[in-house]
Amino acid sequence: MKEEILEALSKPYVHTIKDINKATGIKRIDVEDILTVLKKDGYVYKFDNRYYLRKKGVIQIKDRGFGFIHVDGEDADYYVDAFNTKDAANGDIVDFYVLPKTSDDFLDNACVISVLERKNTHVFGKLIEKKNKKGTFYFVASHDASYDVKCFIKEEDLNNAVPGAIVSAKITKYLSDAVTEGYIEKILGYENDPGIDISLIAEKYSFYKEFPEPVNEELSSIPNSVDVSLYPNRKDFRNELIITIDGDDSKDFDDAVSVKRLSNGNFYLGVYIADVTEYVKEGHPLDEEALFRATSVYLADRVIPMLPQKLSNGICSLNEGVDRLVLACEMEFNLKGKLLNYEINEGIIKSTHRMTYNNVNKMLNNDEEVIKKYQDIYPMILDMISLSDILRGLRVKKGAIDFEVPEYKATLDKDGKPISFELRTRDKAEMLIEDFMLAANETVAYHMSISNLPCVYRVHENPKLEAVKKVFDMIKTTGLKVIVPKNKILPKDIQKAMNLVKEDKKESYSVINQMMLRAMAKAKYSEKNLGHYGLAMDYYCHFTSPIRRYPDLMVHRLIKSLILYPDNFEEKYAHYTDIVHDISVQSSVKEREAIDCEREVMDMLMASYMEERIGEEFEGTIDSITKFGMFVLLDNGVEGLIHISNLDGYFNFNEANMTLESAAKTYHIGDKVNVININASKKQRKIDFILKEDYDKMTGVTDAK
Repeated sequence: MKEEILEALSKPYVHTIKDINKATGIKRIDVEDILTVLKKDGYVYKFDNRYYLRKKGVIQIKDRGFGFIHVDGEDADYYVDAFNTKDAANGDIVDFYVLPKTSDDFLDNACVISVLERKNTHVFGKLIEKKNKKGTFYFVASHDASYDVKCFIKEEDLNNAVPGAIVSAKITKYLSDAVTEGYIEKILGYENDPGIDISLIAEKYSFYKEFPEPVNEELSSIPNSVDVSLYPNRKDFRNELIITIDGDDSKDFDDAVSVKRLSNGNFYLGVYIADVTEYVKEGHPLDEEALFRATSVYLADRVIPMLPQKLSNGICSLNEGVDRLVLACEMEFNLKGKLLNYEINEGIIKSTHRMTYNNVNKMLNNDEEVIKKYQDIYPMILDMISLSDILRGLRVKKGAIDFEVPEYKATLDKDGKPISFELRTRDKAEMLIEDFMLAANETVAYHMSISNLPCVYRVHENPKLEAVKKVFDMIKTTGLKVIVPKNKILPKDIQKAMNLVKEDKKESYSVINQMMLRAMAKAKYSEKNLGHYGLAMDYYCHFTSPIRRYPDLMVHRLIKSLILYPDNFEEKYAHYTDIVHDISVQSSVKEREAIDCEREVMDMLMASYMEERIGEEFEGTIDSITKFGMFVLLDNGVEGLIHISNLDGYFNFNEANMTLESAAKTYHIGDKVNVININASKKQRKIDFILKEDYDKMTGVTDAK
């Protein structure tokens, strides 16, 4: 009966004992008794004689004051209005109760009960000096609008910081949700320093460029080059034609590839990955710091690496013409893309060429000058594209969804100010490397799973049926006929629907693609092999980037410890079985923080860019509609809100069709609109638009001549 009552409370308008009795048929006296137990155990919250589901999660507060609460293990977040956040700050773990969504809501609503654990231990911002009748006092004003607090500093705790400096202040005491006390821990720079805004955001997420002293001490014992004589038992690939293919500005190369046609007509694919674990030993300072960081972070003007440069750009990087240690995954595929044989071995390579995506794409487009320059590998490049097409075709046949996730690159001037944003593109060379890395990752995960070995898998669980159905309903509003499966949606169903949109409603594709992405569960790391829904794979892990991702490094360690060197197997098996869960959780958390950090930097830069362009007109596409307005995406990736109060007339939100409707006008997702930039705030990371036609009416501008 407990489960029945909890299920009833997840429905809208079921809050009283009478409501629960009506919804479940359980006697009122029994309902009262069970609610008393559920309340005591923390599953239910009672407020004003009404009962609500009670949960705990991490709150993310947005710049406009509202927020979202994420509960571990749940796909959908909970929406919190600004007046229901209490004194919670961004990142805090909170106790909250749930207001189930009605037909007008996209997410369940939540109200914060209390803060269980403070996430924020620091305030980052400008040190300010003030004087009054009592004397001089100092405080740090937070640069972050989502964490708008002051941290007061005693003069003896300034630690050489002077007023005007941009600093990190360690909180020692919370006086209220907006006022704290502390001391200056670090001076980050000054207000006009290029890139200081990015430094503040990186510090907020605990991503630091500097490595602690124990790590630097350990680095001194790591060689700068490989002494091949120390590795007589490794497979020697140095006479093979092996190349790296990366971006023009890449500096660390952790994967290399080789393809050839075998005498039986099949394809040989070699994927050679930097053997980072040879230098990063378990439990050592380098390893502990790598696990703490768990990922490299890529911001507009910098990379904050997981590993120090001596490793990432040096002895672990598969640089052209030098001996390097690798873990090799060698695979044989038939002409239909079926994996026939594979081996995973320690090896030594000497990369033949450091190729760029740009030059490989030129070769594939018959650029004679580039083909001549790299004529020794041109036949292999052609074999590579043939194998890539086969592998991709098979993946598509199985139902893999090729979500096109837009990525934008910011170009900054010498003062660190944004001057342009450009959409990153994927061409054949980029997709070729993607196909080969996917093949290696799948093969390694398959081997770990069938061998019943502990592993850190990359998993993507099935999406919630309701969320995907909403996107299918949205596709129907464009006039396309799509069949919505009733009980289970397979990746192939989504693939077919998205291909239909791409072919027949191209103008709506990017927006619907984004909606479908939001409907998906978030990929994460897990010690359990749960498969990968988006890739339509039963086995998947990350193996190919140990320089920049800790899960890959951990998979290497598991392969070497349990497969290649299985001495003391039972002891090591027990040890790794015990720790893979915590490593999966840490890696998932840090990945999410890195994504949030990268996104916040981009939002800040875009808002900064638009601050300089108030009053200018832009063309964009409506890419999201809510009950409070609609978001418009410009061609350069900048997104702004047209608040419903800035629309001319009274508009209602039609959730079924995802439209804003008035008696005279209806706005749809995918509509092209012209907007005026009326407000932008770098601190608040927000941009506000108004429709050009509404702006003209408001200002009295007409087309009359």
